[in-house]
Amino acid sequence: MARTKRSAAPSLLVGDIGGTNTRLALYDASGDRPLSEAVFRSREHASFEEIALPFLVRSDAPHPAVAVLGVAGPIKDHVAAVTNLPWRLAERDLSRRLKIGRILLANDLVVGARGCLHIPRGSITPLTERRPRAKGNNLAVIAAGTGLGEARLIWDGARHLTLPTEGGHADFAARSAVEAELWQFLAERHPDHVSYERVLSGDGLGALFDFFASRAARVPRAIERRLAEGDRNAAISEIGLARAFRPAARAVDLFVEIYGAEAGNLALRELALGGVFVLGNIARHLVTARRELFMKSFLKKGRLAPLLEGVPVAVVTDPLVGVRGALAIARELAAAETPPARRAPRKP
Repeated sequence: MARTKRSAAPSLLVGDIGGTNTRLALYDASGDRPLSEAVFRSREHASFEEIALPFLVRSDAPHPAVAVLGVAGPIKDHVAAVTNLPWRLAERDLSRRLKIGRILLANDLVVGARGCLHIPRGSITPLTERRPRAKGNNLAVIAAGTGLGEARLIWDGARHLTLPTEGGHADFAARSAVEAELWQFLAERHPDHVSYERVLSGDGLGALFDFFASRAARVPRAIERRLAEGDRNAAISEIGLARAFRPAARAVDLFVEIYGAEAGNLALRELALGGVFVLGNIARHLVTARRELFMKSFLKKGRLAPLLEGVPVAVVTDPLVGVRGALAIARELAAAETPPARRAPRKP
């Protein structure tokens, strides 16, 4: 856990809560450097409070007055259920247990999207000649990770409104005979519903490998041993990028193609002419390595292809983009709750 010297004023707690990792940081009301920060493996803890309470107790920073927490899941009536974790978070309960006056739960892609408005230029890898241009345009954000998140930044004439979606759970639509076979393969595993998240996620990459491996004569023992060691999906990614085993290579390629197609769908749905931001560790590794496949599928939209040819697309390489967005929102909340300074009375 990283710490800096204690600040006098109340701090701001920001968090990015995902199915794999939970990142927490305490900032002062104006500075950009964290007073304290830590990353936790989400599945190793029974609840968010099990992470947050010790983090706050051990920190040298002042206790926060405001907290903004990005959550990977839908939020209804100020209550969030994390899609890939058995956690339930409620603003009122957290405020009482953590002794923080104002807590806001926000969709993780909402804070990620907001963070896209604050990232440095060097943290963007363009996939097109032009970079996303924020002012005056709608933007879209997509991120495949433990799950698939999508969000929109709608320009209202003066600023961007950051709005959540659960578009990752929309029906997966096959675009070819191979993808139709993939859908059938996934439907046997998930008979209730085959969504884009079943394909565009860490486990989705694993499912794509299983699909192509089922067509192969056999999986070499060396590949089996490597997949059994550590993170299986990360190993599939590495083997596929190196083209060391054809089913893994085909899994990576089709993953990126479907990712590009869904990013293009999102751009059309939101009319995101200002650009599309692609977030997450998967994008940083797979999309940048197979950018031609991604963009080919992104643009393959028939009569609307000329429209998408003018849409900038970029991968965000900053792993703290969600924290940046949560911090921007937390500062706005803190400023709104700070009473204006009284003017001194005029002398007669």
